[in-house]
Amino acid sequence: MLPSLCVAFLTGLVAGSFLPFFPVALLFLLLVFILILSALERAGVIDLPKSFMWCAALCLGVVYWTGVTPPISGHARDGFLSVSSVEYTGRIVGLVQHAPSRLMMVVEITSSSDEGSLTRKIKLTWRDPGDAVWAGDQIVFRASVRVPTGSLNPRGFDYASYVERQGIEAVGTVTGPEAVHLLPSASELNWWWRGWGLIDRWRSIIREKAIHSLAQPARGLFLGIVIGERGYVEEDLQEWFMTTGTIHLLSISGSHLGLIAVVVFGSIRRGLTFLPALMLLRMSRFVAPTRVAILCTWLVVTFYALLAGAELATMRAWVMICMGLATIWIGSERHLLHALAGAAFLILLHDPHAIGDISFQLSFLSVLAIIWVVASPSCQDSPDEQAGTKREVWGCHVREAVVLGAAVTLVTTPLVAWYFNQVPWLGLATNLVAVPFTGMILVPLGLLSAFVTLVNVAGDLPLAFIQEHLLEWMVNALHWCVTIPGSDWRVPAPPLWGMAAFYLGVTFVAGAIRFRYHLAIGSVLVGTALGGWILTGIPVADGDRWRVTFLDVGQGDSALLQLPDGKTVLIDGGRKYERFDMGRGVIAPFLLNQGIRRLDYMIATHPQQDHVGGLPWMIRHLEVGEFWHTGIERSEPLFKELRQAVAERNVQDHVATRGEDIVRGEFCRLMVLNPIRAQDRGGSTQSFSGTFLNNESVVVQLTCGHQSILFAADIETDGLHRLAVMGQDPVSVLKVPHHGARSSLNRDWIALVRPRYAVFSVGRHNSYGHPVPDVVEAYSAIGSEVARTDRDGAIIVTGRLSTSDMQVRRMRDMVLQPVIPQECLWDCEWRNWHRVWMRAHEF
Repeated sequence: MLPSLCVAFLTGLVAGSFLPFFPVALLFLLLVFILILSALERAGVIDLPKSFMWCAALCLGVVYWTGVTPPISGHARDGFLSVSSVEYTGRIVGLVQHAPSRLMMVVEITSSSDEGSLTRKIKLTWRDPGDAVWAGDQIVFRASVRVPTGSLNPRGFDYASYVERQGIEAVGTVTGPEAVHLLPSASELNWWWRGWGLIDRWRSIIREKAIHSLAQPARGLFLGIVIGERGYVEEDLQEWFMTTGTIHLLSISGSHLGLIAVVVFGSIRRGLTFLPALMLLRMSRFVAPTRVAILCTWLVVTFYALLAGAELATMRAWVMICMGLATIWIGSERHLLHALAGAAFLILLHDPHAIGDISFQLSFLSVLAIIWVVASPSCQDSPDEQAGTKREVWGCHVREAVVLGAAVTLVTTPLVAWYFNQVPWLGLATNLVAVPFTGMILVPLGLLSAFVTLVNVAGDLPLAFIQEHLLEWMVNALHWCVTIPGSDWRVPAPPLWGMAAFYLGVTFVAGAIRFRYHLAIGSVLVGTALGGWILTGIPVADGDRWRVTFLDVGQGDSALLQLPDGKTVLIDGGRKYERFDMGRGVIAPFLLNQGIRRLDYMIATHPQQDHVGGLPWMIRHLEVGEFWHTGIERSEPLFKELRQAVAERNVQDHVATRGEDIVRGEFCRLMVLNPIRAQDRGGSTQSFSGTFLNNESVVVQLTCGHQSILFAADIETDGLHRLAVMGQDPVSVLKVPHHGARSSLNRDWIALVRPRYAVFSVGRHNSYGHPVPDVVEAYSAIGSEVARTDRDGAIIVTGRLSTSDMQVRRMRDMVLQPVIPQECLWDCEWRNWHRVWMRAHEF
């Protein structure tokens, strides 16, 4: 009964999360559900208590979400925004996360207002830090903080909502050893903060030992799997883990803690059987061997969870495992599913937002799969085990390991594909080796060395030489695996209806729901889900429709052109930050969700970070036909990496010159307007001024049927004057040059172009002040409708060759808005349904 009640409660929470947007529809569905239960109860299919409990759990989920998770007021958030630098005093809540040359912490600020004291949380990044700080410390710092934002693209990751679920209302960055000052507050700390401060110091000791004793990449891998700090894990190594389906080994959450718990529990329980019979008999008088294994497993998992930072995802998994161990303790192994349901109840009652968190979803499904395998008949339970040979016994255990790895991989594949656009099929094989190697060798050695380090802080990290070689062996093995053809399988995200059908089908196949022909029903559902997933990943070109999408990539440029004949063109790739690549994290997922695995043409308008930073990753992981650029060579590492990627992938290389056609079809043409002449490439490594690079940008114009779109890159006034002299016809849409900078304000050229729509590709809260008000006013003065990616998100322009109509949609207009019943109940909900239809129709 408890698992079904948990499902009803989860359904209620999901319904409650959508209630502010679709109140009429959801209340109608709730009424229909109650009527169906009533009809089934009257027909004798289900009894009254069960029907009542299901209905109560569903309604409780709806009411609990509505009452416990009120939306954060945008006005309150805006009041917390400080454009200028302001001094703040607060306490560090949570463990401090470290990475090379920076650390991240959550600081709780208490301020006074007319309504009383107000507590808010700031996520603070301290670059080039000075004195060490710990959880519970009071600090003072000066910073300009801002409301957390992210890019707003179709089916893109919503960073702002992710941060909001953590209770963080602002983010800020400070730089330098003196940027943060520690206040004397040790005497005021209670036992809670003293405890977390001690754990933070333990982690710091282990981190410093690892930094001085281990070289990369072993250092980053050790810190990732022992204390849960992924900031030292190199980007390429993280990608290898993702490709090989072993990324869960770097995230100390459900799959990691669950698998470690299984390994520790199984090893200890099995090891106790080798004790002398007399000793085992004496021990059994006081405690059963299974309970000894449970106690040891709980101690190891608890110590590991605390050492790993006791992050929210880790503690959720810890709660699930504790409930499972408690169930085994009382001898109810067959009710492990009830334990998981109880753990889910506890977690969601504490934080209902967890239901939308990827860590909770992956942890829940991973532990569910592990419980299903553990609850199945095992080799140890088989009456024929003693009679079998050692080879047969080991063969049985290998089969169990295969089933365990396959089950975890199977149930998490749709979610991994949804969030990361990847199917880590190699995990079916790699986890057979990586999981026991990590769980039985690397983690025990790491925890042992960590424990010895805490006992004796003098000297280097214990067992550093052995661990470094073992970790390097694992890294080399992963590197070899990713070289297997087809290992990097990038896919579009599955549709939501397909994911629902898949998991419902798996439930039927696993026997959790039993009807007549339940296996056949489950197989049909899974097959339908997979078929729908495949079909949604096939782009369809009808020969008439074209689309241009100006992506929201922050302070940078990126635009995708989809032509009627199916050809695709990508202009620029946004910026690559220290820990975030726009090409990998924003542009590639958008392309894959459109079913685009091949770019026929890629244009790098000019070699500057905010335009080409994301291109190298996409060239290496997607198929690219032709690469067009200015021909200007720069010596900085990013631009060398770009040239190297083009050479390694054998992409056709072209230098753009005015008058050339990049695309010339029967109805669509993409022509180069700038630069006037090709630059001498000659391998020169001289430095170029920003103005020179901007004026030599590749400017192209797309003409499709009756419409024309001009992509002006970062060209400045001198270049615009040159284009004006050569002649320029009016256009339908203009990508405004240089993000709306004053250096690209040429009113004579604007008068020639006279765009119906002026699109500014610009980042929120950028330090350059783009777009400059005078530039925005200049386009508004000639009647252009202004669209900005910092306010509107992605801008989608669509048209057809058969008509002269053109539509411009803003991603902001497709975001669901809460319905205010007192003002516009029916109309507002209808608009939300229209937004859903627009998003489904466009993407």
